[in-house]
Amino acid sequence: MYKRWMTFFLILIFMPIHLSIAEKIMRINSLPLSILFTLVELALFLYVGKKYDLFHIRQIRLKDILKCFLSYALLFLFYIMVNFLGPTQSDTTQTVQSLSLSWSVLFVDLCVLAPVTEEIFMRGMLQGIVFKNTYFGLFATSLLFAYLHGPYTIPSFISYLGMGFAFGVRFKTSDNLWNSILLHVLNNLVAFCFLYMR
Repeated sequence: MYKRWMTFFLILIFMPIHLSIAEKIMRINSLPLSILFTLVELALFLYVGKKYDLFHIRQIRLKDILKCFLSYALLFLFYIMVNFLGPTQSDTTQTVQSLSLSWSVLFVDLCVLAPVTEEIFMRGMLQGIVFKNTYFGLFATSLLFAYLHGPYTIPSFISYLGMGFAFGVRFKTSDNLWNSILLHVLNNLVAFCFLYMR
């Protein structure tokens, strides 16, 4: 019980701070600053997580990587089906497009910082500890994940809901945070490639 409440308290403190600093650094558009923030935040998370045994992080295996690619293939098919329902624009997408970030900064923020921090918060802390990796926790964090990405339309909300659900399922079935992080990184890496090709 102590660990659950402490985790919830940490989320309430760090989430607003993280979002505020991350947005300011993105607007500065500095690669060294972006990398420094990423490393400092990761070091802080890993220190607190190890000290209080907050995260389920174990060695990742080859079959985990294969399952990650299979999961993404299914998720990609889901995106295609959702796109038939209408546009999937969100606050997050619009913010990224409006900032005119350098590709190096965008890569660090989108493919490293966002996946790792979001998975630590959503799956590691909320789903894993606060909700004890239950099905209710899976659905609750999926809904919260979709809401926090600011979807403008119902198809956009469904898209982010499916995304959060896929990440949550990878964590729930493996009880290893690396698996949801890996899937999230792959998902954002493909999104980055599509943005780069525009």
